[in-house]
Amino acid sequence: MRRLLTVIFYALLLAAPAWASTCAEDIAAVDKALRNQYGEDRKWWQIIACPIVMDGQLRKDAVVNVEQIKEISYFRNIAYMQNARGDDKMCKESLVKPKRMLRVW
Repeated sequence: MRRLLTVIFYALLLAAPAWASTCAEDIAAVDKALRNQYGEDRKWWQIIACPIVMDGQLRKDAVVNVEQIKEISYFRNIAYMQNARGDDKMCKESLVKPKRMLRVW
């Protein structure tokens, strides 16, 4: 019985970091999709720029409008705070709508 509990304990320890990183990966995917909505010309300095500063104009083929960008940013910031607290379940739930709007699967 003790051996079984030890195996379960180690399995939970090993599985936790992989599960915790999924929300951070989702945030990164939303950020990347959000950046791809802006600007026509990609310069080297725009790679590290904030999406709002990058030309400030949505691309012609953007899948979202300015109001949706604000909503996506709101939910993304909530998810970031929840991820920082370690609440991965709520973090992933906060990113459902932004991922759907940006078509991030």
